[in-house]
Amino acid sequence: MIDRLSPADSSFLYLEDASTATHVGQVLIFAAPDNFRPARVREGIAARLSSHPRYRQKIRTLPGRIMTPVWIDDADFDLDYHVRRSALPAPGSIEQLQDFVARVASRPLDRSRPLWEVYVVEGVSEDRFAVVTKIHQALIDAGDVTGLSADPAARTAESGSWTPVPAPSTKELLGNAISGFVRRPTTVVDGIRGGVQELKATAGQVAKVGGTIARAAVAPPSQRAFAVEGHNARRYLMTDLDLADLREIRDSASAPDGTRPTVHAIALTVIAGALRGWLQARGEHISSARSVRALVPVSVADDSTPYGSRVQAVFVELPVGEASPMMRLAQIQFSLEHQLRQHAGVRAADLAAMAGFAPPALHSLGVRLGASMSTRLFNLVITNVPGPQRPMYADGVRLQASYPVIPLTRGHALAIGMTGYNARLHIGVLADRDAVPDLEILDGTLADALAELLEAATSLPLSRGRVGAAVVVGGVCVGGAGCC
Repeated sequence: MIDRLSPADSSFLYLEDASTATHVGQVLIFAAPDNFRPARVREGIAARLSSHPRYRQKIRTLPGRIMTPVWIDDADFDLDYHVRRSALPAPGSIEQLQDFVARVASRPLDRSRPLWEVYVVEGVSEDRFAVVTKIHQALIDAGDVTGLSADPAARTAESGSWTPVPAPSTKELLGNAISGFVRRPTTVVDGIRGGVQELKATAGQVAKVGGTIARAAVAPPSQRAFAVEGHNARRYLMTDLDLADLREIRDSASAPDGTRPTVHAIALTVIAGALRGWLQARGEHISSARSVRALVPVSVADDSTPYGSRVQAVFVELPVGEASPMMRLAQIQFSLEHQLRQHAGVRAADLAAMAGFAPPALHSLGVRLGASMSTRLFNLVITNVPGPQRPMYADGVRLQASYPVIPLTRGHALAIGMTGYNARLHIGVLADRDAVPDLEILDGTLADALAELLEAATSLPLSRGRVGAAVVVGGVCVGGAGCC
């Protein structure tokens, strides 16, 4: 039986080039036990491959792209190629790890092999090690092989032997394509287009949020500092915020009627303040009306997609020209509420409880939407995914942090991903290396923006009120009783 890629997955293969890699990933940081063996990570992944067969398959295309590509077993599958060991030189700082991730993220995946890589990075300071993953968008629904679990005693049993299924011949693939054309003549046309038009049509269907697209097209965002010609070199920044600070801001800013800002709006306000400080550090003139338009994916649930595997677009104007942090929060909260009235969100508790805790699959939803839309509609993509608020383990080793690695959409200089885990909000920022040589400034401006907003909010009278049902934006809870 021939297993074909979906048109949307095929589109990500065709849209990708040397300067626009579409893989997503994460940086998992673990506390290394005294008896830690790097081979332990490889052994755990090897044991889980039988339940994730796609990880031993590669993609094969037909001449002329007359049909979408097919999945075939990689008869020469080499686990040691996909799970690699590396080490940081002393002292193993976070800055060195960031440089390592930037180099890894810059390189496209090898199309002649299964489309994933895992790097076990030893020598991280404070007796830690990191696991850096790269997974192509076409493989994102295949599951997570890192084996994260809330049970520290959980172990994956060794899988049995594996025998690859012989790949179909070119003649068989062509015969299947011809028979498919006889049954449905438009199949060939769709295949030649490489699924690109289908992807755009899909994005058009899920992205029409009460005229948001039309308004965005009429008033394009400023492209200063955020637009870039395609380059493949990257920079990467890892930083994090304390979720307790965000909740304190939420509670302190409650109105007398019980309404209060959402955690997601607060996180976006912190990012807006950080971008304001970053632009000022660059010496840019920032008028009071200056804004940065963020594409914030909204997870939408229905009976067939209980975990929000459909997304819609929300464009949020981050008011970097506004000097008052509370006014920035009010404007962002209003923008979110106005657009969210038209959506049904997914409970954050449902997403955070998903088996396996696989943030790349959820961040991927936003990346797909951003990649399919005109670069002239927004300045950057910001994704936000809730994770469990309890410790997680991989084969008994405790996870300390999980930072997302979000690919840059074509023509953009920055992409920001946020993952909530165990009382922290871990932020990963990927940037074009040439366009953003000063990415490290964002680390300081994020901390400054949080402190500024916290000080402003806690000076307000405290009035706690009633909270409604939870709503999720871009995979993260933005308000209600189900929020973390």
